[in-house]
Amino acid sequence: MMGLLAASALPAHFQPATILGSIIILGLTAAMVYLGARPLRDFILERERQYDLIFRRALLMNISPRSVTVVTALVIAVLGFMGYAVAKHVAAVLAAGAVGVFVPHALILHLRRRRLRRLEEQLVGAVQTIASGVRAGLNLVQSLTLVARDGPNPIRQEFAHLTREYEYGVSLDEAMANAANRIGSSDFRLLFSALHTHRERGGDLGETLDRIAESIREIQRLEKRVQTLTAQGRATARWLGIMPLVVGGILYVIDPDAVLKLFTEPAGHLIIAIIVVLTFLGFLWIRKVVSIDI
Repeated sequence: MMGLLAASALPAHFQPATILGSIIILGLTAAMVYLGARPLRDFILERERQYDLIFRRALLMNISPRSVTVVTALVIAVLGFMGYAVAKHVAAVLAAGAVGVFVPHALILHLRRRRLRRLEEQLVGAVQTIASGVRAGLNLVQSLTLVARDGPNPIRQEFAHLTREYEYGVSLDEAMANAANRIGSSDFRLLFSALHTHRERGGDLGETLDRIAESIREIQRLEKRVQTLTAQGRATARWLGIMPLVVGGILYVIDPDAVLKLFTEPAGHLIIAIIVVLTFLGFLWIRKVVSIDI
């Protein structure tokens, strides 16, 4: 009896149940940190490897992958703070932090795709320039140098990098293979494979280049046709992603208290989670449907 009275007389933060709960939470937190440290490190290293391939090889930019990791961490911290300032809840912090994980990576991939699209648009003109140089009596390396000197960016940068590797002692076939891997385009692989085959077997290089240019032009025409036919589906996917925010904004104007309960009540958190999961699955399904490989 005296023990119970003594325990009830202790402050709330000295109650045995409270202390035991704090120890359990501390142990679980330490276990999560210990178990998650290695996967997190592997994830960061893999992302930095991808950034190195994109910046230093695909984009030919001297940007350290570690600096991108630091910027990503800052974006996560800022968005997490903004999420807490708006909703005052841990779930909002986690959601905003998750957005910060993917936004820099998505921006970098967008830059990569935009550069690749410009390279493919300029490829036919570059092939025609090489063919004109060959017909004028220049050898293959000199014809490639014409593109590196007179071509538009970014294809001029790629061919300048290729010819620079050749000047530094790399064989032409290896330099072309490096360029194909660095650019990552099937059209460029077709060009360099054809040039490699011609160097082995001989033949009329000018006529070969004309056929390559015609083939690439036809492939690009078909790709643009496919993009036109799937434009409605891709627009639907974008609207599917943004529509929950639009509907949420409209409902907030009509009944702010009911919308705020989504962020303060457990049932509201479950509803938000279901909305996010279903929207993400629908977005992936539409992208799978409209992604046509020709």
